[in-house]
Amino acid sequence: MTIVDRYLLSIFLKTFLVCFASFFGLFLVIDGTGNADEISAIAKSDGLYSAIFDRYYPQCAARFNELAGVFILIAAIFSISLLQRNREVTAIEAAGISKMRIFKVVFVAASVIIAMTVLSREVLIPKVGDRLTMDWQEWTEWKTSSAVSKAFDEKIDYRTGIAFSGELLLLTKDGILAPEVRIPGALQVGYRKIKAESAFFEPAESGKPAGFRFHKVNFPADLIEMDSTISESGETLVYTPRNFEWLHKNQCFIATELNTQKLLVSADAKYKSTPELIDELQAPKKRKANELAVELHSRFLKPVMDFTLLLLGLPLVIRNLEKNLVSGVLGGLGVIVLFLVIETTCHSLGVRGVISSPALSAWLPLFILFPIALIFMRDLSR
Repeated sequence: MTIVDRYLLSIFLKTFLVCFASFFGLFLVIDGTGNADEISAIAKSDGLYSAIFDRYYPQCAARFNELAGVFILIAAIFSISLLQRNREVTAIEAAGISKMRIFKVVFVAASVIIAMTVLSREVLIPKVGDRLTMDWQEWTEWKTSSAVSKAFDEKIDYRTGIAFSGELLLLTKDGILAPEVRIPGALQVGYRKIKAESAFFEPAESGKPAGFRFHKVNFPADLIEMDSTISESGETLVYTPRNFEWLHKNQCFIATELNTQKLLVSADAKYKSTPELIDELQAPKKRKANELAVELHSRFLKPVMDFTLLLLGLPLVIRNLEKNLVSGVLGGLGVIVLFLVIETTCHSLGVRGVISSPALSAWLPLFILFPIALIFMRDLSR
């Protein structure tokens, strides 16, 4: 690495860190000021460190993953602006070094940052995705354990395909009021639903997995006479009194790792890992199929799209900077806005079904923008 490379790399990385830290610091101040009462309540129950760190480090990871491409271009714009203002680009070119060679280190650094976003998206964010979907009221109830019961949407255990719903979650008792489970058709049993008056979660014990014990089962009425349900892999999913003596005649047991806390919170598709998205798309009764498919395709393309944004904005900024510093910066910001509008519009059309193929809606922004970026970069290399 040459002296010029190290010099430009230091400017680029410092600018990137300053831009991201400034943005997230502003977000933290605005969000924290508006929710000071909730932070205070959590601090009294769980400590100030937990109140701030547990809430905001998932937000930091999510914002980094979503906006890294934008901040890469902004950092490149300001780095080049600094070089241009000091007439250093002219001096470097006079030494026989081309513009493409000057900014090679920016492309390498951008590639490393984009790789970090992929690692964050697949490893870190799925572990904290449920926190990112909670508003401040839900988060406060969660941290202070002040919620007694709460309504919830149907949630599928993607390991087994069984869908859980009910009237209320009994959070303090780890149970469900008026539970109902939907059995996937692939299991080929004589019933598709199980209803009861209540169900309570029981941790795993020797010879018995974790799951919900259903009390006063009222559908199907003859469940006591039916055999237990076994998956294709040989795992028992629904335990009935006919096969297991530890169940009373009006009880059954559903094996699952989903307790009431996991049933209450469910991460958005964008906060799930790629294997989780694939499992959800393959579920027998998947919901929001278009949204899931668009998200799956777009996350494969996101590293390419982030790099395309850099290739699209950098040549335009450099040409404008040679004429006027302000117009160069404004041109770069205009590229960012146009890029985000095209990407968001195409994805929205795919989710709503206006574009019939979710894959096409995810790939369309790349089809539109990447050829333009290549043309701009070809002109820059001349």
